[in-house]
Amino acid sequence: MLRRKIGSFYLVERLGCGSTSEVFLAIDPQTREKRVFKIFGKCASIRSSPPARFLRETDIIRRLSHPGIIRIFDIGIVENRCYYAMEYVPKGDLKRLMARGRIPLTAASELFSGICEALAHAHARGIIHRNLKPSNVLINPDGSPVVSDFSIDKAVRPERDLLRQVLGAIAYQAPEQRFTSQKPSQREDVYALGAILYEMLMGFPPLGKFPWPADVQPDFPEALQAVLHKCLAVEAGRRFEHAVRLRSELAKCGELICGKGLTPAGAFVDKDFAPAGGADSLQLKTDRIEAWFRILRTGNARERLAAVRHMIDKIDPAEAKAILKLYSEEEDRVRWGLIRVLGELKIQAATPLILNDLRNPFHTEYALEALGKIGSDEAYNEIREYVVEHPENAVNALIPLARTGKQRSIRNLRRYLRQENAALRQAAVRALAAVACEESLRVLKEHLCDEEDEGVRSSLFEAVNSLQSVLLPQTVGMTVHASVAVPRSRNS
Repeated sequence: MLRRKIGSFYLVERLGCGSTSEVFLAIDPQTREKRVFKIFGKCASIRSSPPARFLRETDIIRRLSHPGIIRIFDIGIVENRCYYAMEYVPKGDLKRLMARGRIPLTAASELFSGICEALAHAHARGIIHRNLKPSNVLINPDGSPVVSDFSIDKAVRPERDLLRQVLGAIAYQAPEQRFTSQKPSQREDVYALGAILYEMLMGFPPLGKFPWPADVQPDFPEALQAVLHKCLAVEAGRRFEHAVRLRSELAKCGELICGKGLTPAGAFVDKDFAPAGGADSLQLKTDRIEAWFRILRTGNARERLAAVRHMIDKIDPAEAKAILKLYSEEEDRVRWGLIRVLGELKIQAATPLILNDLRNPFHTEYALEALGKIGSDEAYNEIREYVVEHPENAVNALIPLARTGKQRSIRNLRRYLRQENAALRQAAVRALAAVACEESLRVLKEHLCDEEDEGVRSSLFEAVNSLQSVLLPQTVGMTVHASVAVPRSRNS
């Protein structure tokens, strides 16, 4: 979709993508105004969900007028895909801010008050967010929060993609959202608000059996602890009815927190100002690792996947070393998650451990993916042998093979371009595209003349254009087009 024009705006940069949508920065060349476009993919097209619901729900959110709620300027459908255009907030989001460490109590309370104000405005008008999490709280240049991504997405996502969203936001979802299919209520948003405040103060979300702030900080205000208890109550009926009530309770805590000038030390200081070491710091890390492992050992599939994602986001090098020591002692149920974490973190020392699990059917897919991300030379020969032994798994193995073998893998990959199976040929094309060198580009160009399958040809054009933009910058904008570039076969 890059360089596509929608209205008077051109999409100039992809800011991110999810399981069902892509987010682009767009600019109006006349006014230089910037906007952000969220465009839903093929699985969210009008063929899979009527656009009427999307347009209706987006229009409801667009009518909200509050400085703490993202402004939506335009909604519509382009190429059978729903989209909406919203204001550009350049500072980042709360998730990125929290990645730097815990937020001091006074700053966290002030930031959280702004989020509550925005949700209270929406709740007073009968609107439920249903997807509140740190990545959906943007930060203005002046430091004020802006809540985005209300329940609009659910108007266009089919059930299988809603499940992915559930898995990705499990830490901020109320128990009734996780385990039942009750009618959505504003109390679910209240739970998410409590989870966000908890993570701002503690540095990790409230998953499993979590400690309360007062357990590790004796000076923590009792009134704020009571607010957290009520927000995170397991039973929905014990929580605040809506954010309006929560906002009023929070106002009572505000004078207490700011009036006493409390910026608690230890557990609530940003890591940039925290002591370099010490027993308390070590104990906190140990507790966190144990909490992750407990979820991996005993949690259900959704909770375990959420724990893996949280480990990837939050783990530090010292904790990664501890995981390496514990890896071989754990059962398959736990090693499944650890393989994914070690691969995402690109821990070279994990290569021998993951190679031992390469031929374990329970781990093969994740082991291949992790080895490809680590890119270790040690893995190349093992993956190559594995592909020979198990040709039925070659589709999953070719990209990891390319990443670990680099240029020396091209000869192996080239022979898959001659396979009868189109899926194998397509996998080989994508794998060759992962090896950014002139030889790989030449091989792909040569195969263009022989390929007759439309899907594989499409992947070939995409791969060739991608490699040309990397290897030959002067050719950017001079892309190969499927309709005119090459005949479908030598005979034609």
